[in-house]
Amino acid sequence: MIFHKLMTYCNPTDKFKFLFVSSLSTFSGLFGEKDCTVKVDKPDLNSIGPYLAGLFEGDGYIILSKTINSKGKISYPYIAITFVNKDLPLINKLVDLYGGRLRFKDKENAIVWIINTHKELINLISLMNGFLRTPKIYIFNQLILWLNYKYQYNIPINSPDTSELKNNGWLAGFIDADGGFKIRYSEKQIDEKTKKIISKGRIELRFVLEQRQSIKSPIDNSYKPIMLEINYFFGITTDLRESTHNIDKKYWIVEVASLTKLEFLIQYLSHFPLLTAKRNDFNDWLKAYQLMMDKKHLDVDGKLLIKQIKSNMNKNREVFNWDHLVYLNNVEK
Repeated sequence: MIFHKLMTYCNPTDKFKFLFVSSLSTFSGLFGEKDCTVKVDKPDLNSIGPYLAGLFEGDGYIILSKTINSKGKISYPYIAITFVNKDLPLINKLVDLYGGRLRFKDKENAIVWIINTHKELINLISLMNGFLRTPKIYIFNQLILWLNYKYQYNIPINSPDTSELKNNGWLAGFIDADGGFKIRYSEKQIDEKTKKIISKGRIELRFVLEQRQSIKSPIDNSYKPIMLEINYFFGITTDLRESTHNIDKKYWIVEVASLTKLEFLIQYLSHFPLLTAKRNDFNDWLKAYQLMMDKKHLDVDGKLLIKQIKSNMNKNREVFNWDHLVYLNNVEK
């Protein structure tokens, strides 16, 4: 079932609302009729560079040139971005557009997109250059310095991008790498003997973005500044949450549950869309968001629909829609 995203403006002072038009009579009945002018929202993907930069800074790495034998033979540098297996349709599209090769890591359920031919590497650098925001800019600039020295190029060395996050697709790429859309659904529990309520039912939507606290780098290697900037993007002024994985790996966490604050994210992603399989989870999560905005989660039918939506998201998802890849047909190459 494909849902088409529409943005409606009931009058100039109303906040935007997102509607999803479905052939399911139950779903359209829940949303009801809207006496508004409807227009299709058009994503801004003319410039793919910021998105690729965000994707790289979330799940990418660079291997610099090095001597590999006693005769002085050197390896050629490359840029790599790691995806999960289910993102193969997007990866194939990126290979069609920008070249590269794939390395399949079956044990990790991952696919690595590797750009290592000279022409393709120069092209990818030119797309991403000027849009990086994290400590990974150091090794990115080291790669440019090597290319400039070896081939007498004059590729510019840029400082981290400090423009507002809302201005380009960097955050969409970063979310595609490390973000998640979650629905918390718990039902009311009643003690059968006493009939007392043990726990109240709860429905909550959350967006979570998690990134390691630091990387190996001779300069400032902390991800805290960019994670705080993302926090501020949502109007959150409290400090970041922290988590620890595998005993010693520490992460910063941005977590948003306020429906009002989530509007910022929804509006942003309507202009700079997600491209990985995660887009499917975002679309379903957004259906639940609209149900909650319309107070439909307070009645039985709405609760059941949100429960059904949750049951088919994230790790439980078996059906994927890749129609959105058509957006990439018009991007710069």
